Amino acid sequence: MRHGQDMTANDIAPPRPRTVRPQTVRYDGAQNRLRVLDAALDVFSQVGYEGASTRAIAAAAGIEQGHLAYYFPNKMALWRQVIETFAQQAEQRLAHHIALSEGAPACAIARAALPVLLRGFAENPRLTRLMLQEMSVSSDRSTWLAENFAQPVWRLLAPVFSQMRADGYLGGTAPEIAYFSLIGAALITFGNRALIAQFSGIDPADEHWVEEAIAHMLAPVFTSTGPAK
Repeated sequence: MRHGQDMTANDIAPPRPRTVRPQTVRYDGAQNRLRVLDAALDVFSQVGYEGASTRAIAAAAGIEQGHLAYYFPNKMALWRQVIETFAQQAEQRLAHHIALSEGAPACAIARAALPVLLRGFAENPRLTRLMLQEMSVSSDRSTWLAENFAQPVWRLLAPVFSQMRADGYLGGTAPEIAYFSLIGAALITFGNRALIAQFSGIDPADEHWVEEAIAHMLAPVFTSTGPAK
């Protein structure tokens, strides 16, 4: 453009298009793994191990089925990780409360620790239902579950129940009977919320109902018949 001439539209250079770079999505592997485990717990508890498929679990987790293998090579590995992730939390809480009561009478230890164990069943009804399903049939999974969760919990509590029997509690029954009756009641009650609601019309997740149920389950444990002879 020469000096003194008016500027025309053709003399104005068009602005260069701005390069828009795609935003990088941060991939949180640990969070995604936990989401998969939570989705798997949902599916396993609803339809059981045999009825569950990796396709359904991946869909529930919101990921592609092929991505599931990145975290878990097969369905059994995923099932075991679900149990280890969620069940061991309850075992650790139980061990913590027993340790806090070390040196106290067996009855006092039981009063501190057993409600914690039972609330664990109530607070995670999906896991409780899954454990109820698996422990109801003989399989490699039930054997693994017994060895890795049920037996460790029993080993923690066996000395407590044995001493309570010697001190005259448990309603005079054998420690094993008292313990497994307690666990069986918790599995059936807290693992069947939908069934209880259907038959009774109550809300089995209600906090007051849960505490009343726990008190009822524990009553025979603290029934005293005098020291064992």
